Amino acid sequence: MPSDRIDPRLHRVVRLGRTLSIATLVILLMLMASGLGIWLSPGLVERVIVPRIGLAGHPVALDGASLSAGLAISAIPLGILAYGLLQVRQIFRDFGRGEIISALLAVRLERFGAAVALQGLLAPFIGAALSIALTLNNPPGTRAIAVSISSHDVVAVIVGLLVIGVGAVMREAARIAEENASFV
Repeated sequence: MPSDRIDPRLHRVVRLGRTLSIATLVILLMLMASGLGIWLSPGLVERVIVPRIGLAGHPVALDGASLSAGLAISAIPLGILAYGLLQVRQIFRDFGRGEIISALLAVRLERFGAAVALQGLLAPFIGAALSIALTLNNPPGTRAIAVSISSHDVVAVIVGLLVIGVGAVMREAARIAEENASFV
């Protein structure tokens, strides 16, 4: 929608949407680069990943095979994160065009919620898979599987479900708005 046709009360939302669309893309690229790049440095993996998955103080093998497996496993949640953030970016782009309530925006919101919920649901399994990958080449008796569920995982599922619910409500609001517009 051309900016001269946008309701003047929405100009702030439009500017904010355009800015946040760019910011979301920058954040997405930084998260992808750091999330995948960490696997290029065994020292970073040992300082950042190992304690996060519950293997602090436990011997880990940081050879090429385990680092490659860790990269492949980490690509799963990073892919989900990228998908979710791309949905958010599209929402902000819609705002930047003055689209505040639409069925498509509601669908994008639901998709983002699904990505957040899926992240929370998968986190314990990803952590367990990473613990196996990083200890598989250890001698027998020193291999490990670490399974943990954090409050962050639970909150991610709840927030994701909430966002899905808000998206469903917005889809209904868009349907009602479209129906009302057809009466005029």
